[in-house]
Amino acid sequence: MSGGASPPPHLHKAGSSIPRAMLHVIVALLPALAVATVVFGMSVVSLVSVSIVAAVLTELLLHALLRRRITLYDLSAVVTGLLFAFLLPPTTPLWVAAAGAFLAVAFGKELFGGLGNNVFNPALLARVIIMFTPLSVYLSKFVQPFFWRQVGFFTPVSTHVVDRAAGAVIYRTFSGVRLDAVNAATPLSLLHAGRLSKAVTGATPVGAVWLTPAGRPTSLSLFLGLRSGSIGEVSILALVLGGLYLIWRGTINWRIPVGILASFTLFNLAAGRDPLYQLLSGALVLGAFFMATDWVTSPMNNYGVWIYALGIGVTVAVLRSMDFHPEAVAVAILNWNLLSRVIDRLVVRPRFGEPRWRVLNLGRP
Repeated sequence: MSGGASPPPHLHKAGSSIPRAMLHVIVALLPALAVATVVFGMSVVSLVSVSIVAAVLTELLLHALLRRRITLYDLSAVVTGLLFAFLLPPTTPLWVAAAGAFLAVAFGKELFGGLGNNVFNPALLARVIIMFTPLSVYLSKFVQPFFWRQVGFFTPVSTHVVDRAAGAVIYRTFSGVRLDAVNAATPLSLLHAGRLSKAVTGATPVGAVWLTPAGRPTSLSLFLGLRSGSIGEVSILALVLGGLYLIWRGTINWRIPVGILASFTLFNLAAGRDPLYQLLSGALVLGAFFMATDWVTSPMNNYGVWIYALGIGVTVAVLRSMDFHPEAVAVAILNWNLLSRVIDRLVVRPRFGEPRWRVLNLGRP
């Protein structure tokens, strides 16, 4: 009988393996990737490809330098690169995507000792790190859906800073052709600016195919993904389908997305805000199904999982109510990633002896 435990991440389902679980995540993200590609063109494919390659090369390089066993077969670097790309606007310069993927693998995973030892979700950690650097300007500019009609579907377009102090940018192809009037306000930016309480007006057009008479994006535009935003927040329908696939395969704990979305909805209802528009705007659904459900950074015990999930949902709602819109989901999940270790200590029932925190040890999950 072995005297030690296997290294993390500890699998939550019999018969599972890390490569198989990672492959399921990749498959689950394909519908959202397909919708984003249709809406934003080849820029999406270029961005995702560069992010994945940068993540894989970073892991190879660091494992060689640190003399660690090569573990590319587990596909974790591929998933990290893919998820980080999903957090980016579709016209993010390729070098910014590469830099972010490097941060995700180097600081989000390998700095802690590799897969299974990381405290935070690597992709989200890299996204928040960039928020505090000059590169943040590239991650706050969004284009209108189907902007590629100006230059062609297969022509990648990237953001170029004109005036960093003012946050002014232009959009150009690799050959230098400039696109006009493609900058757009996202549903989340409209919420942040408080422009949904009356008719929406302004110099920057609303980035959605279908608008209400008041100029707001329709719920159908938001649900199907025919609107502006980051790659991974565009199609709620595609994300939900991918999330349901992961639940069906037993790859993620269904309690996490259910708890996050339910607590977020109830908080907004109690605060008198429209929960549907809030749910359909931003990266909440992406975070609930694909970020917060990370095996390594979420609690092991189901009671702890409920605390973790409800905490994330309420935290996102509170941050959004404080006008902390752009990074609310990332900040909430990262904070509860850190707290998940504490939750496990308080909630998980010891194998021998009496539980120290009896009130929290409600029985076997």
